[in-house]
Amino acid sequence: MSAGYVYILINPSMPGLIKVGRTFRDSKARARELRSTGVPTPFEVAFELFSEDHKGLEQRFHEQISEFRVSENREFFRYPLQLAIQQLQELSVPPKESSSAYYAESIFYELASKYKAWLKPTIVDVRIVQTQERVWLEITEEEESRGGYLVDQTIKRSDLAFCFGDDPQNRYFSPDDLVSMNAAKFVERWDPYSIIMTTDLFHYDACVEIGNNPSFNPHAKLSNAPPISGAPLDPNPRR
Repeated sequence: MSAGYVYILINPSMPGLIKVGRTFRDSKARARELRSTGVPTPFEVAFELFSEDHKGLEQRFHEQISEFRVSENREFFRYPLQLAIQQLQELSVPPKESSSAYYAESIFYELASKYKAWLKPTIVDVRIVQTQERVWLEITEEEESRGGYLVDQTIKRSDLAFCFGDDPQNRYFSPDDLVSMNAAKFVERWDPYSIIMTTDLFHYDACVEIGNNPSFNPHAKLSNAPPISGAPLDPNPRR
């Protein structure tokens, strides 16, 4: 057995297709290596997990969805992404050491679709990263300098243990839940006001609009303070 990562890649230029592979190194680095002149858009890591037998796990998963394989000599499958993530987690054998358990699911495209004009333009990926003890929100930002010659990348992980729901005794994002469940919670239930209060996902003007809007901020209509200045934005503008 050999330890490593099994990943699921997606590409906007290949709707409906997923690529399932493995690597000893960083899955994002592997995604960048696959960029070629024949593919107009880069691959993105939609999901990855650590396995003490990553070769065996990849093989079992390939066999399970073999009828959906696009070509015998390629790792591309025409298969639903969320179902693939769920099945890959179910096939994964829990590691002997709990500290080595690692799962990560990208929620960038879901957030970008839901909050088009609110996300910081420098953000290139957002993931829920999870071990058996922690759940993090991971934000990756890129900024170009010298006319695009240099690209600085910053990756920040924020522990979500401080987030609570109706029951203050239970963490809202629990490591006992599947990473896909925590990803869905963040996208579907973590409202805009909660996002600006707990993350750095939105830019300043978006935070101003959300903070001053009673439909987002339950405290806005109770405050006598003058509204913060800022241009209102539409989170889903028409193209």
